[in-house]
Amino acid sequence: MKLFFSPQAQPSEADIAAELAQIQAESIGWTPLEPGAYLHVGDPNATVIEVVGVPHADMKGLTVLLLS
Repeated sequence: MKLFFSPQAQPSEADIAAELAQIQAESIGWTPLEPGAYLHVGDPNATVIEVVGVPHADMKGLTVLLLS
C-alpha cells in the first residue's frame, strides 16, 4: 500500500479520506487501479464487468469496477 503523503507534512482532510477509502477497499479484496478506481474479481471467468459508483452487498459474486 502506498501512502500519498509524507509523515512530516500535514495531510488535508481530503488526503486522509482518500487514504482511508483505499485501506477499506483493499481490506475487503478490492484491487486499486488508479486513484478512485478499484476492481473486485468475484468470478475469474466472468464475461461481464459491472461498472458502479457505489458497491452493494448484492454484488458479492460479481466482477465489479468501482469508479468514485
